[in-house]
Amino acid sequence: MRSTSVLRAVPRSARPASAAAPAAASSRAISTSHHAEAELADNKRFLAHAKNERPVWTALRGSSLLNEPSLNKGAAFSREERDVFGLVGLLPHEVHDLEMQCKRAYFQLHQRGTPLSKYTFLSSLRDQNQVLFYNFALRHLKEVLPLIYTPTVGEAIQKYSQVWRRPDGLFLTYADKDRMRELMFTSKRPKDVDLIVVTDSEGILGIGDQGVGGILIAIGKSNIYTLGAGIDPARILNVVLDVGTDNMTLLNDPLYLGLRRSRIRGQEYDDFVGKFCDTVRECYKDAFLHFEDFGVTNAGRILSKYREKQSCFNDDMQGTAAVVLSALMSACKVTKSELKDQRICVFGFGTAGQGIADGIRSALMLEEGLTSEEAQKCFWVIDRPGLLTTSVDPATLREGQSNFLRDKEEVADWNRDPEKGITLLEVVKKAKPTVLIGCSTMAGAFNEEIVREMSKNCDRPVIFPLSNPTRLAEADPSDVNEWSSGQALMATGSPFPPIKNHQNGQLYKVAESNNALVYPGFGLGVIAAKATQLTDGMITAGVAALAKLAPALEDPHESLLPHLKDLRSVSVKVATAVANAARAENVSNAKRTTDFSEDEIRAMMWDPVYRPLELVEK
Repeated sequence: MRSTSVLRAVPRSARPASAAAPAAASSRAISTSHHAEAELADNKRFLAHAKNERPVWTALRGSSLLNEPSLNKGAAFSREERDVFGLVGLLPHEVHDLEMQCKRAYFQLHQRGTPLSKYTFLSSLRDQNQVLFYNFALRHLKEVLPLIYTPTVGEAIQKYSQVWRRPDGLFLTYADKDRMRELMFTSKRPKDVDLIVVTDSEGILGIGDQGVGGILIAIGKSNIYTLGAGIDPARILNVVLDVGTDNMTLLNDPLYLGLRRSRIRGQEYDDFVGKFCDTVRECYKDAFLHFEDFGVTNAGRILSKYREKQSCFNDDMQGTAAVVLSALMSACKVTKSELKDQRICVFGFGTAGQGIADGIRSALMLEEGLTSEEAQKCFWVIDRPGLLTTSVDPATLREGQSNFLRDKEEVADWNRDPEKGITLLEVVKKAKPTVLIGCSTMAGAFNEEIVREMSKNCDRPVIFPLSNPTRLAEADPSDVNEWSSGQALMATGSPFPPIKNHQNGQLYKVAESNNALVYPGFGLGVIAAKATQLTDGMITAGVAALAKLAPALEDPHESLLPHLKDLRSVSVKVATAVANAARAENVSNAKRTTDFSEDEIRAMMWDPVYRPLELVEK
């Protein structure tokens, strides 16, 4: 049994800068890095905190300490620490602080020629030294984010079985369904988990069913939770529910590592997912459950079934909806209009499109006071059959889609394409939308005729071509800017180059509707409040907090969303709003009588800095 008796505490005066004064050292490292593309002026203070002075006790010594990624400091171990922990001779002579380590990592990263090789390097870095990986990623967030998440992780997922080296995460296979609780407990005890990210891998990043390789998407999301909201990586459980795959390429690959059978469907599937959710709710009751990339036929259904039973969240539906709603609220403030007065056209009504519509509808009812029927009249949604109306066969609709149907009599005299029904152009001409949201993955769908037609009927049209990757976007923002004479307010689903302001000729950044701006804050807020649910009211509170940070509120030609370089400060504000909404709605198990402050939320975050280590006997 571990004793707390200190065999030899590292003297404060002897600790290296990276341990004795992690805040100051980290701040210097950030400000002096020649390669940092993300301007970390704001993040500097988010790595400086008194809690980082507290020592970490460990009984590990020698190679065991070097092989523990949450404690390993590599060449940053001081001479005294090397002495105390038996590291002399196991490390090269020189002591290099975190700043020097990040410079070395940057050099090593750029020796890799392809995004996939850079991804594998960064994954290896995380597996060796968590502090270095996350500190490095924050310094170079703009450059690193596409490598550790979309789009590069998609390539890594597709090649998962071919390049696999070591296990990471928890693999819950249908073949082991009767041992689920045992396997979860063996992986991590309930008291050690704040966040569970789970996928069944059926709807990955626009590349579809990827079987067991989906574990990498869970890990990618977890990286963003840690970078954005300081969720301790040691307290995150990444899970893939391996229920087989319908991807014949994988099934025919002799190297495939997952369950080699077609996907479990129907009641068997529901029972398996239900058993997992029940185990989380009963045993990991304080953990936030994040559903990621479930298939279109299951995502909304599973969320609806469990969201009132436990604190759970579907990023593809709720996260996407939240960040788009925030951009839309910012646009409303710029145009000095009300959300309830918008005429909203959603083009593409899959998981993302429906999720966005649901999020806006909830805000219209919660914040604007509209009834369900009144909110329904704000929408025109277009999918494969064209404009969805009450003439659609109810059997072809997914749960919740009936909330967005237009009355067939209302559009009886509208023109119809024999194959496509009522088209987007016809809706733009007749409904005169003020907001156009694209989730169709149909490149170029928002063409010049549509944008010019929309601009005729609206002084400042709101146009969001959200499909990603970039090649699938409904329009290029530079074209939309030109066709609307610089009046369109835009947000995109992928990063695009800055575009020119028609009035002053200056370049400005188009808002990137990146879910990373919102879901880390949701998670931190739920964890802080020990919330039993993530309610619509909590989501709306977080969205409102994000909308207040839009640069466009100061300059109407600027971005409708804050920049990713401010991710940690953004997450604190979102989390504070979410936690306080949980308390107001009585879904918080945190024992307190006052609201959470931003300082309290900030103090709960894990920071990627080296803390002092003290050795204890077992």
